[in-house]
Amino acid sequence: MQPKSVRKSNLLTEKEISAITNLIGKEKIAKEVYENFYAQYQNNLFGNIAKRKQKHIDIWKNILAKQNILVEENETLVETENLKNLFISEGTDGISALKTAVKIEELNFNDINFVARNSHKKEILEATKGIECGTRNHLSVFYQDLKNKGGKTTHQYISGKQFNNIVNGNVISCGLKYD
Repeated sequence: MQPKSVRKSNLLTEKEISAITNLIGKEKIAKEVYENFYAQYQNNLFGNIAKRKQKHIDIWKNILAKQNILVEENETLVETENLKNLFISEGTDGISALKTAVKIEELNFNDINFVARNSHKKEILEATKGIECGTRNHLSVFYQDLKNKGGKTTHQYISGKQFNNIVNGNVISCGLKYD
């Protein structure tokens, strides 16, 4: 599910490159799904978080670019398009769109942690820490909005303890680079 990339780095392993390019693809899906939901339901959360997703994409692409690795964001893989279309089809109304957003943020949380587990490079770990903070905030605000509108959902891709800690916690500043 990763975009094609030019892979030429002496400093990053193939596993790191693969994990980051996969994450870029997932962030792109989230951004496009949220843009679609914003257009349909005019919920500012979708529009604002879509912009944050672009920041996440740019951070990851910048890390790879420093290693002379080019990721073609506009390349579309059938698998990626299918996942994006599945998520969009799940958002049949404002409530189900919020439930889908919660699911997407859980998946992103796992993907970010996968990148962190598979690298010990300072810049990558710093990025994962900051972007994980933003993803926690996204998950929390989508969940709170869903709850405020009378919708319900529970964790699907992270543990119940992690989920509850995130959605019952406060939104925090992650630093300008990651907010």
